[in-house]
Amino acid sequence: MTQHYREHADQIVADFKELLGAKAANAVGEESFAELAMLIESGLTTSVVDAMEKAADQVGAMATEIRKHAERYDDE
Repeated sequence: MTQHYREHADQIVADFKELLGAKAANAVGEESFAELAMLIESGLTTSVVDAMEKAADQVGAMATEIRKHAERYDDE
């Protein structure tokens, strides 16, 4: 999955370079664009991991509620 984020980050940087134009992009330099791509990739990865952790917490909470309900099922 990291490859997917890397490719997406590279595409964002390529689009940004086009917005800047050749003169400004040359002034910025490839090393800076590579660093920008790494920052974008890191941000994408962090966002996805945070969302997955939140979803896992929600699933865990639902499982707990289902278990509680199942334990009381015969009492109803």
